[in-house]
Amino acid sequence: MSHTIIVGIDGSDNAECALQWAITHAQKTSSEIRIVSAYTVPGVNMSQADIVFPADFDSAVKKTVEDIAEAAAATVTKAGVPVSTTIAPGDASGVMVEHSKNAALAVVGARGRGGFAGRLLGSVALAMPAHSQCPTVVVPSTWPTRVMPTTPLPVDDPVRTTDDPSAEAERRTRPDFSGEVVAAVDPFETDTPVLRAAASQAAIYGVPLRLVGVTATHILSPEWMPSEEHLIRMYDEAATSFTAAADSLKGDFPDLEVRYSVFDAPATEVLVSATYTADLMVIGSRGRGGFVATVLGSTSQGVLSHAVCPVRVVRVNRRQPGRRR
Repeated sequence: MSHTIIVGIDGSDNAECALQWAITHAQKTSSEIRIVSAYTVPGVNMSQADIVFPADFDSAVKKTVEDIAEAAAATVTKAGVPVSTTIAPGDASGVMVEHSKNAALAVVGARGRGGFAGRLLGSVALAMPAHSQCPTVVVPSTWPTRVMPTTPLPVDDPVRTTDDPSAEAERRTRPDFSGEVVAAVDPFETDTPVLRAAASQAAIYGVPLRLVGVTATHILSPEWMPSEEHLIRMYDEAATSFTAAADSLKGDFPDLEVRYSVFDAPATEVLVSATYTADLMVIGSRGRGGFVATVLGSTSQGVLSHAVCPVRVVRVNRRQPGRRR
């Protein structure tokens, strides 16, 4: 199995944030880093503009990208991590996806410039979680500084949690997941790829794992809302499933502390809010194991666009459900 971490580099500050995260992870996992950079030479419609590029323009663009990659490689070497570089012509997203086929992990910045330019959620940060052949970590542009939004999302207290309910009530603040890896999982499943990936990550970093689930009764038709009795039963079933999920991890992760919180609120709001304090968020790209979605569903896109901590996206096939109770 490959122990290579590929990192998309384009010279932007966000790419530097991603590289620093990858270096730390490589040190903890005894992995090597492969710097991946892409470049394109802009085309010009000569019928509309009389612009002629110098004969060596292609070489000049490539040389600039090579210099950026070499500088990044020097940073990795200084940190004592084995490193290699790959410079390839073409679209950055396609180049990264291609290299993901023989990598253990891909790390990219949420935003970029030049070859890795994009929208609010950069083109590479959007393409990699959806199409990468390995898990992808998307690192916010401000990490490790955690810049909060001007108006943080309001989130109600969890309906079930391993935390002390009385202490939670006394604080009357949003849930605090400081020093934890948070896994976004279906509260009625006991074993999923996201659960396993998050547990592995938490074990590597020596921190507790927090399972966060959403029951989502708030989206039911107003013509039919469950009774208080049905709500209590559903919340209790979710708590029972999370307890079973924690038990399922004991064989492979005997020393891992697993906590859980069940919410009845919009999934994106809950998960984005969790990134305000979590060390890492782990979500699924599609299907069960994260949240039911398209290739990269609306919940995943929302979290990636607004998270203020790194987000690890685990590729989950639509037809790969976990065991349900």
